[in-house]
Amino acid sequence: MAKGARNVWFALVLGWLLPGLGHFYLRRQAHGLFYAVMIGGLYALGVVISRNTAVNLDIHPWYFFCQLLAGPVTPGLEAIRGHESVALGETIAVLDHQTGVVYTALAGVLNLISLCELFRRWAAPEAPGPSDTLRADAVSGLGGSP
Repeated sequence: MAKGARNVWFALVLGWLLPGLGHFYLRRQAHGLFYAVMIGGLYALGVVISRNTAVNLDIHPWYFFCQLLAGPVTPGLEAIRGHESVALGETIAVLDHQTGVVYTALAGVLNLISLCELFRRWAAPEAPGPSDTLRADAVSGLGGSP
């Protein structure tokens, strides 16, 4: 490893532990801040909307797997959650619960996408990415030199 180079595998673990942290580690502060605020905010919003019923392995195992992609906060919330049944329609509105479940699961999937983007940028830093499709020098045959 070259002097000053960063370990991408460590960055990926950091990015799973806390969304955006892997980007900060690889000195991509703007991306790290964006992912931390957006993914963390979406996850927190889902938990708040559902009044902490969104993370529930017993009721939603497939959603739980997606939520797990957002980091260790998911098993932590599952561990502290009371394991009594959720009284949907009585103590919490069904729509609030389902919205929270989807928001937290979506945050996990978005974290996976951010980790894939982090790895792709590390593996091929000069290759055009999704945001580079309008760059003439990055796309051959669209006004740039062949």
